[in-house]
Amino acid sequence: MKFIIKIYLILFFSTQVVLGQEKLSEYAFRVQHAYKELKKVPHAAILQIKYIQIFPDNKVDFINIFNAHTGYELSEKGVDYIKTFRKLGYDYPDSVLPKSIKIGKDLNTWSLGPVNELQKTIYYITGKNPQLFVDIVRELKKEEQISLAKFLHAGEKGKNINYDNLLQIFTKAGEKKLLKIFTMVDKEPQNDE
Repeated sequence: MKFIIKIYLILFFSTQVVLGQEKLSEYAFRVQHAYKELKKVPHAAILQIKYIQIFPDNKVDFINIFNAHTGYELSEKGVDYIKTFRKLGYDYPDSVLPKSIKIGKDLNTWSLGPVNELQKTIYYITGKNPQLFVDIVRELKKEEQISLAKFLHAGEKGKNINYDNLLQIFTKAGEKKLLKIFTMVDKEPQNDE
């Protein structure tokens, strides 16, 4: 079996080189493999969990694999990978939302493509699980809360239209400290680039 896997990997990487594509890192290859397997059998819980587990859980890996500006790794279909991850968040919010927040708190800027889709993931799953969002954000360090607030505040044309919903969530939850942090970010002057 190991021999067959080695042959497969050699053929896969050889095909990429012939087609003029850069070789995938081992990690990107594992993400791609889990994604393709899940697409074959989308309702298989074991494949859903495997994809959630292999999905990047930090900014560096996320950007290295999905950043469309580099044209490397899985950037060409990065949006599809994140949409699939988000869809799994409806059944597994306890796994997808914390991982999304862990990445988002370090991004603190908005850009079209995978970063935008990650931001949507946080908003969509938070909309269905507001208390889970509050619980996760409460556990972050203050600097991380501020950074996450900046990331969630940012949008294509300035402020994200969903940001006020977060303020309402904190108000309903009685989270005065979090409300203050997120309101402070909302009142900061925005840099329009």
